[in-house]
Amino acid sequence: MSSPPPNTALQRHFITIRGEFGTRQAHYRRGGAGPVVLLLHQSPQSSREMEPLILAWGQSCTVIAPDSPGYGLSQPLQRAGQPVAGATIDEFAAATLEFATALGLQRFGIYGFHTGASIAVALAHRYPSRVTAVAANGLVLLTADERAAILRDYLPAFVPQWDGSHLAWLWARMREQTIFFPWHDRRAATRLTFDVPPPERLQEGLQEFLAAGAGYHVAYEAAFSDRAESRLPTLSVPLLITATARDPLSGHLGRIGARSATVQVEPSADSSAALSRSFAHLARHPGDAGPPAAPAAGASVYFGSPGQQVRVIRHAARAGGPDQTVILLHPPAASGQSLHGLAAELAAYAEVLAVDLPGHGASDHPLADGAGGVLAGAVRQLTAALQPLLTSKGSVVLALGSSAPVGIELARALGPFTRTVLLGPPAWSPADADAWRRHGLPPLTPVWSGGHLLEAWHLVRDSRLFVPWFRRESAGIRPGEPDLDEVGIQREVQDLLRANGTWQALLRDVLNYDGARGGPDRPAVITLTEAPGNWGHILGPGRTPTPHPS
Repeated sequence: MSSPPPNTALQRHFITIRGEFGTRQAHYRRGGAGPVVLLLHQSPQSSREMEPLILAWGQSCTVIAPDSPGYGLSQPLQRAGQPVAGATIDEFAAATLEFATALGLQRFGIYGFHTGASIAVALAHRYPSRVTAVAANGLVLLTADERAAILRDYLPAFVPQWDGSHLAWLWARMREQTIFFPWHDRRAATRLTFDVPPPERLQEGLQEFLAAGAGYHVAYEAAFSDRAESRLPTLSVPLLITATARDPLSGHLGRIGARSATVQVEPSADSSAALSRSFAHLARHPGDAGPPAAPAAGASVYFGSPGQQVRVIRHAARAGGPDQTVILLHPPAASGQSLHGLAAELAAYAEVLAVDLPGHGASDHPLADGAGGVLAGAVRQLTAALQPLLTSKGSVVLALGSSAPVGIELARALGPFTRTVLLGPPAWSPADADAWRRHGLPPLTPVWSGGHLLEAWHLVRDSRLFVPWFRRESAGIRPGEPDLDEVGIQREVQDLLRANGTWQALLRDVLNYDGARGGPDRPAVITLTEAPGNWGHILGPGRTPTPHPS
């Protein structure tokens, strides 16, 4: 597996916000130094689409790109402790200002694309003392008939189906929106002139849609319902409105009527021209210099160097100050979030760090390690990220299933104060391991038709019906009542797709792992076939387990 080179110019962070919309965590990307510019993305994407701008504009300014609430890795807006079913652009603008205030930003510029443009204009209109300038690339201005049609047909409910057909629909919808706008209106008059993106590009957008899930429509709906034109006559902040000739919103520039003297409307021939024009506009009205990045705090945090960051979900010990820390490792193709129930149970005994393995969940891709493969690279990356968090009081690495070799090698790397517990490690015979190599590591490479998505769905669903999932015969039937909850299967499919390419390489290294390597630095290991009713006798501070041959 080839992984992208570490991006040392871009950092990822979480910040906890307490405000009008409850206590929520926001995820953001950051780079550069100098005056602050916020980058606001389109729906239903995330700040990932702003990475090229962070790298380009970071040469001259501090660039901060949040995931909008409910998108990417940011938690949604809340009312009465529950995610909202709908919100206005003004509410997204207020939430964005809460984010900026939590970071310590006072005056800043904003670049917004499509939905991000609508949020940026609303924010500047409501809070002009905080915004130095706005560049709006693609501002939606609908007629009454267009608005009614889009709100009726553009945003159908996204509900997982037992057969995975919702994924086939979503792939077709992602393709269709590159052919028609609106995607549901298929006429010559609505035909776009774009090339249909390659499957890999479509897959990136699809994964962003899946991250937003059932709430994907909230910011979309807010932008389509907004009347941005009503703000323009009284806007006091310098605003540039542009759009590229091929953008379906370029035709909306001609709909702009009354506007204040601070509003400029300038079409752009192409994306490069639109971005250059936007940057020049923001540079003429610089914001304050960017403050230092906020320290890692809250439930979700990043540790490690830029480009090699590891996301950790922290669960504080419920019994007071922890005597030790439990590092919880999920199996390949899963994520730290998938272990929420177990992590909450373990927090009765110790602080718990549920880790996204490198290349999984929200962690960066694993370091390349030519000699040891992905397994060795992942262990080095985890060690660098986690070692500064541990104390001489000791720690326990609890590895689930086929993450057992990762757990053993991580404990070895972390040193003598770290013990290892393996929960349900696979007992593969040579024949089992060979069967996994031949049948259990499908590439799931995106294909133009979207067929890889149904393959992923049935892989996960069959894992709840057969052991192993690819042994679809009577001898492989999993005993007991099948758990075929579509929402749970969908969560596993998202984890699987997010880690695609990495989980297969890691599992291949696991299948080749020689666990017999000993030596004075080998950690003592406890192997459990199932979770105990009480973890106290396993995780009790100061206990040294008897080494177990693994």
